[in-house]
Amino acid sequence: MKYVALLSGGKDSCFNLLHCSENGHELVAAASLRPEQGKDEIDSYMYQTVSQDAIEVVAKALDVPLYRRVIAGDAVHQGSEYGARAAQGTGDLKGDETEDLYELLSTVLEHHPEVKGVSVGVILSNYQRVRVEHVCRRLGLTSLAYLWQRDQAELLSEMIEAGLTAVLIKVAGIGLTVKHLGKTLQEMQPTLTKLNTLYGSHVCGEGGEYETLSIDSPMFKSRIVLKDVETVIHSDNDFATVAYLRVKEAELEPNTMNPIPGYYTRCKEVGSEVPILPVPPLLEEKYSELLEEDREAGPDISSLSLEENPDLPGAAGQDLVFPTRSRKVQDWISVASVQRAAESADMSIEEEVTECFKILASMHIPSFTISGLRLRNRR
Repeated sequence: MKYVALLSGGKDSCFNLLHCSENGHELVAAASLRPEQGKDEIDSYMYQTVSQDAIEVVAKALDVPLYRRVIAGDAVHQGSEYGARAAQGTGDLKGDETEDLYELLSTVLEHHPEVKGVSVGVILSNYQRVRVEHVCRRLGLTSLAYLWQRDQAELLSEMIEAGLTAVLIKVAGIGLTVKHLGKTLQEMQPTLTKLNTLYGSHVCGEGGEYETLSIDSPMFKSRIVLKDVETVIHSDNDFATVAYLRVKEAELEPNTMNPIPGYYTRCKEVGSEVPILPVPPLLEEKYSELLEEDREAGPDISSLSLEENPDLPGAAGQDLVFPTRSRKVQDWISVASVQRAAESADMSIEEEVTECFKILASMHIPSFTISGLRLRNRR
C-alpha cells in the first residue's frame, strides 16, 4: 500500500521505513509535527521535537514531500485509552495534542488520497500507539508499526547492521553527557548496553534517555552531512545532564544504497554483503518453547479426523458449544463466543454471519447500556 511516514528524524521512525519497504509498501510523503516558531523543543507526551530544525533535510534525503503542522494542543487526556471507539463523538478531545496529528494526516490525505497506511516508529509507548491507532481508525488508515514491543538490545543491533546511521542529538539520562552528543549508534552501543546493566536504562532510549537524528540509511536517496551544530545545555547536574544539538547547517551528499520492495530479501538470496534487514521471529523465544512443549505433549487436535475419533468434541452427535460471554468496562464492551445454531449446518457464510448478528442484537444485559448497538438495531 502507499503510505505516509510520521517522521521525527530519529532512528525509530527511519528504521521502520526499511521494514515498510521490505514488506512492499510505497512511501509517498512524510509528515511531522513541530513546536511553534522560536522553540527548539516542548514537553510533549507524543512527539519528538528536538531535531525539528533538521527534519526538512531528512525529508529531502528521502525525496518525498514533507507536510508539517505546529503542535497547538497539550496532553489533555493522559489515560491509557483515548477517545471513543467510533469516529464520531470526538468533541471532548478538543485541545489535546493528538488532534494535531489528526489535522496533519487529514491534510496529507487531501493531497494524497491514495495513502492507506501510516508508518510509525513506536517501540514501547502504549500511550503513543493507542493515540496513533485512534487517529488512523478515524481516517480509515492502517498503522504500520513493525518495531512494536521488540527487544531493545536486539533492535539497536539490527539498526546498526541494516546500515542505518543515526547520531545522538539529545542526552537526558544517567551516564550520558555532552561528550556523547554527535556520536553514532555504533559508537554508543557499548555505553548504552553498560548503562542498561548498571541502571536499567533503556537501550533504545524509550525512557527519554536520549534522542537521535538519522543521517544515513539505505532508504535515503542522499546522506546527510552536519556542517554546523551548536550545543545547548538545558540543565547540568551530577545526576543527568540534559543537553541537545541545534543543527544550524546541513547538506546532502549522494547515497548509493537505495532499496526497493524486497531489496534486503534479494540481497540475502544472492549472498550480497549489503546490510541485511533482520526479520524477527513470529514468537519470542519463551513462547516458542511453550509452543514446542505443547506440541511434544500430545497430538494437535486440529489435525485429527472426527470420523476416526468419534469421542472428540464436535464429532457426530456431539455439539461443540461455548457460552456467550460479555463484559463492560466504562464505555467499552466485549462479547465472545457468539455462534450460529448447531442445527443450521447448510447455511452459507452470509447466512451464518447474519445469524450471529441476530444473536448479538437479541442479547439483553440489564446492567449494560449498549447505545451504539441499539442505534444499529433501529436502522
